[in-house]
Amino acid sequence: MSIFDLAPASFIPKRSIGPFTANVTVEEVCTDELEITEHPVEQGASITDHAYVKPASIIIRAIFTEQISETTLVETYQNLLQLQSDAEPFDVVTGKRSYQNCLIKTLTETNDATTENILSVRFELQQVFIVALETSTVASPENQADPQSTQKIENTGEKSPQSVSDSKGQSILDAIVGGE
Repeated sequence: MSIFDLAPASFIPKRSIGPFTANVTVEEVCTDELEITEHPVEQGASITDHAYVKPASIIIRAIFTEQISETTLVETYQNLLQLQSDAEPFDVVTGKRSYQNCLIKTLTETNDATTENILSVRFELQQVFIVALETSTVASPENQADPQSTQKIENTGEKSPQSVSDSKGQSILDAIVGGE
């Protein structure tokens, strides 16, 4: 019996930034933040706007090399810049989690004596919340003169007319002023 017979199978996703896979990932810093509003909230009130989840932000320091990559470092860097300028959301896979709909907020390339022959890049990525759009039809302007045909029907309960008692046929103003 081998160790592979005892260990359960698992799949570890390959780290990626959109279509790019770095040769080395030096650091991943992922931030999930809850924005809490500062306005007073009544105790016991049914509230939904006192806090909301902000889009996740990810900072990745990665290294690309020419030995393993099929493109030159200059081409890889140009492709990363193109990914940023396209502003099309893409997926990011880190060692702990996958993020959908991300954009490159900041792309920093470091070039010094230690990184001359590699592409050392720092990505600041941010998730984008994409929501479904719902459309509704609106009555045409020529039908707006007749609100009964364009207004949404609502059940407002049963209504019964009430008679107004008229004291000697006088108006209320006459009664107050004392007119006859």
